[in-house]
Amino acid sequence: MTRSDDSQAPPTIAVAIPCYNEAAAVGAVVNQFRAAWPAAEIVVIDNNSTDGTGEAAARHGARVIVEPRQGKGFAVRAAFADLKGRDVVVMVDGDGTYPAEFIGELIAPILEGRAETTVGARRPEPGAGAMSPVRALGNLIIRSAFRLLIGKPSGDLLSGYRAFSRRFVETTALRSEGFEIETELAVATVARRLPAVEISVPYRPRIAGTESKLRAFRDGRRILATILREGLRLAPWRVFGLYIALVAIVCAPLVWSPTVLPFALALAALGLAGLLIVKARLGAREAEGA
Repeated sequence: MTRSDDSQAPPTIAVAIPCYNEAAAVGAVVNQFRAAWPAAEIVVIDNNSTDGTGEAAARHGARVIVEPRQGKGFAVRAAFADLKGRDVVVMVDGDGTYPAEFIGELIAPILEGRAETTVGARRPEPGAGAMSPVRALGNLIIRSAFRLLIGKPSGDLLSGYRAFSRRFVETTALRSEGFEIETELAVATVARRLPAVEISVPYRPRIAGTESKLRAFRDGRRILATILREGLRLAPWRVFGLYIALVAIVCAPLVWSPTVLPFALALAALGLAGLLIVKARLGAREAEGA
């Protein structure tokens, strides 16, 4: 980890809280993190809220950044742009589901130089109903897809409780707009082989008066699309291997048929050609954005 210029000064810690319509919870979250780490700079990114979230955060002493572009990805990108130069940036959801008292455990590996990022691995509290069965199944599917198409993830893929080193914040170019932002952060960690530490943390029900903005099927599709796109960019052989495996499974019962075998080979060739085209387009798009 790269510390700020004055190595004798205490580390600069910022807590970034991206929020959309979390007025009922954000004040409590700000207070909890200020109590847990009094020296931290508390910054709320008000993502186009309509319920007075920004005003509520300001009343509790947080600095408020307004991000009018709708989507958690935009909010996190705004936080990264604003908080460059801090030794550690902690990101946490503004709904009260993550415990502020674990902030020290997320920060320590970065300050000690053991990690560039840490992830709070969600451990739903028994009987609390913090995570629905549909979301738990979605997490399993997404984690499996990530492992198949990209590699071993650096921690809980969809956790909203993370910490980043100054180097991570200043050198990671984010492009996500919505809830796929956590997946992009995980991809950046794996692709650049950055050291990461996972910390188990309790996952609690949302504070009363707030509701989840995540839509399981809509956002799940976007996250899976991100994994597929990044898989094509980083490890195309994994995507092609999965495609060939699916073709083999479908055609295996009839593979020796004189009509099915050419068809299977044509599908494989078509898949390879499509893979090369998509890979080239992704490369060109990346070059344009550089």
